[in-house]
Amino acid sequence: MINSKAKTLTAKSYFFTLSIIHAVFTFSVFLFTIIVFMRADNVVLGSTDSESVFIYLVPIIAMISYFGSNYFFNKQLTSIVKSKSLKGKLMPYLQASIVRFAFLEGAAFLSSVSFMINNNVFYLVISLLLILYLIKLRPTKKKVMGHLSLSLEEQQYFQIENKKPE
Repeated sequence: MINSKAKTLTAKSYFFTLSIIHAVFTFSVFLFTIIVFMRADNVVLGSTDSESVFIYLVPIIAMISYFGSNYFFNKQLTSIVKSKSLKGKLMPYLQASIVRFAFLEGAAFLSSVSFMINNNVFYLVISLLLILYLIKLRPTKKKVMGHLSLSLEEQQYFQIENKKPE
């Protein structure tokens, strides 16, 4: 006999989970960037090594991650909104948000590693811009309700913190 205390999804637990995931993604890349910056010996302003592949690779990957994460997220939203139940909308939204955060975090990590290799501030600026955008994407109830186009009844369930979505 298995004694399972499976947690049911409530609005409060959903936002706690989404917020923790966002905080981990954001804080990890921010902490890594701070550590890389603190360990840098001599910081270079401007382009000193024009033959480095990173000078082209980092901005291209940063743009691809920015636009690609938004494209993927919006594409997932269109399929989520068609779902009938609130519970059927929340879990795919969580998954789409995680993928969106991961795209941006990966590009920020690449940029920080490029700074670690070349000590060029250009890469650090790109990394910090991606981190700021990641901070801007902080999930709130208002944002989730806006993205999912919830009906009035679903919004009421969503506002009651300990009620389970149907």
